Amino acid sequence: MIGKGGMGAVYGARDLRKEEAQDRDPYVAIKVLGDEFRQHPDSLKALQREARKSQQLAHPNIITVFDFDRDGTTVFMTMELLKGQPLDKIIGLHPQGLPRKQALRIAEQMAKGLAYAHEKHIVHSDFKPGNVFLEPDGRTKVLDFGIARAVPSRSFAAGATTVFDAGQLGALTPSYASREMLNGELPAPSDDVYALAIVVYELLTGVHPFNRKHANQAKLEGLRPRHVKGLKRRQ
Repeated sequence: MIGKGGMGAVYGARDLRKEEAQDRDPYVAIKVLGDEFRQHPDSLKALQREARKSQQLAHPNIITVFDFDRDGTTVFMTMELLKGQPLDKIIGLHPQGLPRKQALRIAEQMAKGLAYAHEKHIVHSDFKPGNVFLEPDGRTKVLDFGIARAVPSRSFAAGATTVFDAGQLGALTPSYASREMLNGELPAPSDDVYALAIVVYELLTGVHPFNRKHANQAKLEGLRPRHVKGLKRRQ
């Protein structure tokens, strides 16, 4: 097992079809739906929705999702197997923040991945360091659009939003959630932008701007992030 996430456990595996095709890299990651989601009446639809949305996202800064399937009662999806470390671990190794150039390079790639998803009318809605992966070559990948919801464009019919409310299944992470999300509003691209700003601040300083308190609590206490030394206004 590689790790656990909001939708279940992730395992490394060898894709026999890729191996038969003599693919140089036949290994993939398999995300298996957790028991608590299998017991939820909307869980299968939720994972189907995740796979369908994720397969729309063909971008170098977003993990590639290959397929969605089931074997008996086991429901799973396959995706590219990443090498490297999750961003939360990397931030933890730099209590004073990452080197400025590296931090801004990571920030740029995260922003590009999210912007691409927003162009596809998809909001991540649980963006945080644990859902970002840094590969050995420096490439940054955004993971787990499993709680993402399609954002209706102006051309969509009214009421065309997805029905599944991931927040009811504990998907929202308060310390990275905007006030709008905390207040129960539907996710919007601006929510991802807020979370991105929090993550970039952590990259530059090594700490959460509000001591890991959520946005409503930070406003109530009048908390303000300390200025990042050497950062230009336009940055």
